[in-house]
Amino acid sequence: MLTTIFIDQLQIHAPIGWFEEERLNKVGLSVSVKVKIDSKSLSDELNSSIDYARITEWVLTIADRPTKLLETFAENILLHIESQVTSGLVQIHVVVRKSQIQARGVLAAAHGVEMEQNYPKSQDN
Repeated sequence: MLTTIFIDQLQIHAPIGWFEEERLNKVGLSVSVKVKIDSKSLSDELNSSIDYARITEWVLTIADRPTKLLETFAENILLHIESQVTSGLVQIHVVVRKSQIQARGVLAAAHGVEMEQNYPKSQDN
């Protein structure tokens, strides 16, 4: 059995963008993260799970670092989670949406990236 711990559409402002103005003024982003772990690695203790409050803290910490590309930002989140999870990791899925881009005549609900990494079921980080 798998357990998914997730953050859905965390609204943040971060210094991310190709243009210096975006990094200086910060842009609005929506970040969603799903971490799937093997349920066998869980118990009824918080320290045996992945605390979603901690995932939020990790995203906010990474969001403080100026980055040019959403892809880099998403990868940094994924890699940080990967380095912190000690056992039972099956999959990490990160979605970053940016509602505004600096382009004339462009209208979309959002622009963004999705990044996913799967881990072998037998892996026990």
